[in-house]
Amino acid sequence: MIQISNAVDDANVELRKICDYMHENYGSMNEGIQMILVIVQMILKQIHNKDSKENDIKREEKFKNNKKQDYIDNWNSRLFLHLDNEERPVTLADAFIMPDFEIHKSIKRISFSDDDTLEQILEKFMQYTRTSTMLITGVPGMGKTTITSWLANKYETDDNVIILRFRDWERKELKQGLLKAIYEKLECKKKDLENRIIILDGFDEIKVLDIRGNVLSEFVSELKDYENLKCIITSRLAYIDAHYFQIVIELYEFDIDEVGRFYKKITGRRLDKKEKIESNLKVLGIPVILYMAIMSDIDISENPTKPELYGCIFAEKGGIFDKFSDGETQYEAGEQVMRKLENIRKYLEFLSDTAFKMFEKGELQLERNGCKDIKLEFKKKEVSVLDFPIKHLFENTEVNIEFIHKTIYEYFVSEHIFCGLESTIVKNGSREELAGVLGRVLKRDILSHEILEFLKYKITDTYDAVKEAFQLMLQDGMTYYTREYYKNVIECEMNVFANMLETVHLFGNSKLYKFDNKIGRSVKYNRYFRLNLNMVILSEMDLSEANLRGADLRGADLRGADLSEADLRGAYLETTYLRGEYLSGVDLRRVDLNGVIWDEKQIAYLKEGHNLYGTRVYIKKADEIISYEEYCRRKGYGDR
Repeated sequence: MIQISNAVDDANVELRKICDYMHENYGSMNEGIQMILVIVQMILKQIHNKDSKENDIKREEKFKNNKKQDYIDNWNSRLFLHLDNEERPVTLADAFIMPDFEIHKSIKRISFSDDDTLEQILEKFMQYTRTSTMLITGVPGMGKTTITSWLANKYETDDNVIILRFRDWERKELKQGLLKAIYEKLECKKKDLENRIIILDGFDEIKVLDIRGNVLSEFVSELKDYENLKCIITSRLAYIDAHYFQIVIELYEFDIDEVGRFYKKITGRRLDKKEKIESNLKVLGIPVILYMAIMSDIDISENPTKPELYGCIFAEKGGIFDKFSDGETQYEAGEQVMRKLENIRKYLEFLSDTAFKMFEKGELQLERNGCKDIKLEFKKKEVSVLDFPIKHLFENTEVNIEFIHKTIYEYFVSEHIFCGLESTIVKNGSREELAGVLGRVLKRDILSHEILEFLKYKITDTYDAVKEAFQLMLQDGMTYYTREYYKNVIECEMNVFANMLETVHLFGNSKLYKFDNKIGRSVKYNRYFRLNLNMVILSEMDLSEANLRGADLRGADLRGADLSEADLRGAYLETTYLRGEYLSGVDLRRVDLNGVIWDEKQIAYLKEGHNLYGTRVYIKKADEIISYEEYCRRKGYGDR
């Protein structure tokens, strides 16, 4: 008798052998042999069927963390301010308009045409049969995640399409490499990713900002070892290096006709005063902002800025709170829980505290049981803020809570920071007290461009006080005036330093910034951040071995500074004063040298190994600055 194996491959082989043998010899066998072979055949078929089912189950288990169904649900769900609106129950699918776009890079083999819509471009990429990468980028609220939901719905029955979110990985997972994080999240083997389409949403929400470049470059390099593995990554503009991708698509704001179409989808009415709105499409052409403005009954023809819009939307009186109901009917007339001023104030405080907790943790979600349960008084009863109306601005409220859109989170982070500063200044607090507040609120994470944009709008009247507090912090330490003890205190110090540099630069400056000389010490301690040192005086300072990778040094005064062994890769040096500093061993790879001012000694040191065209030269004897091209002409160097 043959040996029966539990392996499905072995069972298949034996089945095939027995079937072939019975087909050829069945007529010459006696009944006993025929019966035995039929029984063996039945046993092998059962093994085969059992193993096939187990393999199907394993295959399902492999990809059980695929987020595609979540995105499909999101596509078919009502918009977040229409959850209880039975009159116009608008879903994301109902409201969606494919935005305008531009292709900055493409793959010739795919043969995109100038007439292709974004839908056609995405379809061509999905059907392409080689390993390839695509980046979809755009400003916050432009629809990157919505396009991911559109793809999830379109390819609902295609098991090869997998969707994951960057925000769901912890730092320690990503430090091992993005590819490994993917197959561990999906509980599959590396080879299982071949012939798949992986969509990774929200690179700007990654929890390893300091090493995100390395994570991305290693991932793109490792993809080359796979057969037909396509990857789409979505991200905001400023958070990702597009040169790693074969196809780069930038989403553009709605034009005035698209704004009109969207307005009608939401309200059922025609948009008036189009000519007044057209000049503000950089703000009102962003779908999520436009939606909240429409739902808050804001007169968008007055062309508010983005911070002004958010201020109106989340104002104590009017705005979005008129759209909340008591949970029974939307847009209900009469008394409502969120029309009581005390409840609105409690709710706004809850939103800013929750956002700030997320900011400090470096997370975009919190566990529900970790949030303070604020009670709102309504009709002599207490309503939990975690039950209502949190669902309108948050997702996943049963276990975790996260803001429905990242820009709302960023607005309330800025609100929390500003309220702390304002309360100290209003109370006539000292510089030391203000320095303590700044140290406490800026110690754990780095302010995003969008949080800074909101802060700029808010701190106009407190800017001088903030700048004075920074001078004090440079002298005595970034967290000294908090009067508190912190773990990883050096990391806290550097977080505050990087954030304060960004804050004091919010309003620009035509003059050089003169800070306390101890700023050089903080610059040397930097290991991870791209510091904003635009127009800062750093002359005569010891910056040897400093990490200035990617630093903004435009217009900075570095005359006489010691930059020996400093790392200036990727730094912005346009119009920087560099005369007389030590350059021994300085790393200038990928540095934009346009407009940099050298002295003649530096030119002699650098001219052989660097392209210095576009820079300028200081001639000490004549006390003049000339172009490098003119300097070469005078010296008779020819082409250098």
